Amino acid sequence: MSGTLWLSGSNNADDVIGLLERILSVGALMVVVLVGRGVPLEIAGVLLAFWLPRARANQAPPPIPHRDDVSIPF
Repeated sequence: MSGTLWLSGSNNADDVIGLLERILSVGALMVVVLVGRGVPLEIAGVLLAFWLPRARANQAPPPIPHRDDVSIPF
């Protein structure tokens, strides 16, 4: 499950969400390795990560039109 979450974070177009998914995958793996019997906690983390929104290619806001601002040198 941690590997699947890590790959999901690597394929995410949004850097912040991808990093969060990777952190959750490492945390879930550490819980399983260090605590043992942490499968319910790992499953909850994976479900949380898959619940996060996915970034889309055309999600950026449109550019702001120029308003003929005049820059004043100081």
